Formats: sequence, C-alpha cells, structure tokens
Amino acid sequence: MSKDKELFFVASLEEVSVLRKFAILFLISSIIPMVLLYYVYFKNMKIGIAAMILMAIGVLFGYFSIRSLLAKAIKIAKENRKAIEPFLSPETVRELNQGKNELLVLSHTFSAVIKQLETNINELKIKNEELKMLDQLKDDFVNNVSHEFRLPLTIIQESIRQASEGMFGEVNETQQKYFHMSLRNIDRLKSLIDNMLDISKIEKGKLEIFKKKVDLREIIKEVISDFSIRVEKKGLTITSDLPPSPTDVHADKDKLTQVLINLVGNAYKFTEKGYIKISAREKGGLIECIVEDSGVGMAPKDVPHLFSKFHQLGLKNQQEKGTGLGLVISKNIIELHGGEIHAESTEKVGTKFIFSLPKAPMGL
Repeated sequence: MSKDKELFFVASLEEVSVLRKFAILFLISSIIPMVLLYYVYFKNMKIGIAAMILMAIGVLFGYFSIRSLLAKAIKIAKENRKAIEPFLSPETVRELNQGKNELLVLSHTFSAVIKQLETNINELKIKNEELKMLDQLKDDFVNNVSHEFRLPLTIIQESIRQASEGMFGEVNETQQKYFHMSLRNIDRLKSLIDNMLDISKIEKGKLEIFKKKVDLREIIKEVISDFSIRVEKKGLTITSDLPPSPTDVHADKDKLTQVLINLVGNAYKFTEKGYIKISAREKGGLIECIVEDSGVGMAPKDVPHLFSKFHQLGLKNQQEKGTGLGLVISKNIIELHGGEIHAESTEKVGTKFIFSLPKAPMGL
C-alpha cells in the first residue's frame, strides 16, 4: 500500500474522532447559554423568549450540520477501510470488526507494512546494483573484444590487400574477385566494431567531441572522393551542390565525416540505379546538409523508426544488410553538436536525410 493511502485512511479516522468530540462539546457548551437565557427570561420575559428561540434554532442547526458532516466522514472512513482491508492481516480485520481502537490497530499494521516496504526497497537497491555491475561487465566485454578484434583484422586486411595487388605473385581474375570480397567483409566487420564502441560510449554519455572551425564543403568533397569508385562500379552517379562561399561550422571534423559516410553508405546500399547527391546551404543562421538518392525509398511506417537502435528496413530484395546502428550514431553526433536530423522518403522514388548545424561564430 502506498504511503498516501495510509495517511489518507488515518486522517479519515481521525476526522471522525474529532468531529465526534466537537459535536459533544458543542452540545455541552450550548447548555450554558441556555441556562443564562433562562435566568434572563425571569428578568425580561420578551427578550428572554426571543433569545431562547434563536438559541434553540442555532443549536438545532449546529446539531444537524455536525451530524451530516459526521455521516460523510464515517462513510469516507468505511470506504477507505474497504479499500485497505485486502492489505491487512485477518487478525487486524477481525480486531477492527470487533470494534477495537481502529487507529491503534492500524498503527501497528502500518508499521508492519512500512517495514515490509523498507525491506522491498533494500532488495530493489541490491538488484539495481547487480544490474549496474552486469551492465558494466557488458561494456567491458564489448570494449575488450572490440579492441582484441581490431588488431588481427587490420593484419588480415593488409595481408589480403598486398596479395590482391600482386606483391606475392600474379593474381588471376577469380582470385582478385575473392580478395575484394574478403576486403569488403573485413571493412564491414571493422565498421561493426567501431559502431559497437560508439554506441557503448553514447549510452554512457562518454562520446567525446572535439570542435573546431571546419568548412562542411571540404568534408563533403572528401566523402564523395572516397565513394566515387564504388558508386561508378555500381553504375550510379554521385554529385554535389555546394555554395561558392565557405559553409563554416563549429564541429568535430572526424565525427561529421563519420555521419556523412553513414548517410552516403546508406544511400549507396539502397540505390540500384540513378544518383546520390549531397548539397549544403545556409538557412536561417544554420548550415543545412542534404543527402538524397533515387533508391527504393521507404514505407511511411518505417520512417519514424529509422533512428532506433538495431532497426533494419524490411526490404525483400536487399542482399546487403547493416547493423542498424549507423543512423543512431549519426543522430547522436548531430545532436551533440547542437543540431537536428530527420528523414523524408517516398517508396520507389528515393530518400532524403537532412541535418542542420549551427554556423561557426564570427572570429572563431
């Protein structure tokens, strides 16, 4: 039972007790004026009769008013008692039914209930500490495993790259195909590890941002350059629409690059023909960036869940699937910069990811 119910019930019983006492005192105190008025009656009969009539009316009015209030208070107390009985022991209910002192009986019962609540609270605290320890163990495991994976993956990646470039002998077309497939999957594994580390940091509020003045146009050009070969091999075009003047923002260059790589990578993954376009513009004291594509688009039901952890689109013909973490990380990075990000999409037409960042202050 909550503390509020206990206090309310006890207060109701006390109210009944107080009203009873008040009624008795009121009636007793009314006798004294009646006696005095009786004395006045013999001295001045007209005044005495009028006063006694008024006094009688007042006593009757007070009596019925108090009786009405007393009935309401008793009704409330009974209703509260019915509500509280499921929480009481059979012995307590029996004592109450036998007419024993309700406040005294309930006082003992409430003490027992409060002790039980304190025990439950202590147990919850212990469980909470255990959950915190398990959460810390999970984070430690993710961090340790992630770091342990990175070094061997890097060594394997470099060895395969050297072999694919013919450093250990001539490579035929079939071997080249499998080398590239291996490198692509190693990149996916490394991306997954980086994402898991970033998510762990975000959940703990420990993702660090190192801001400085950067021109968003330069980051966009670098990302386009990184994707150009892959995009062309897939038969797509990747273009930009950038203003002639600098689009300076106060931001972490590496983290913004990560956001754009996630967004362009998403566009690349879900676009089979057409284009990917990145544009930037100044809008109302902000720098707005748009990454759009002519891909498969999304159903309206999927758009609200885009930035949810581990959410993946239910596309039937999509072979390559991600971790469902890239957009979550991107959203957190943008918000850590004081910006906003959202998506607009139409099925079989394409998708736009739009994020905005505050302009870099003058003189920075």
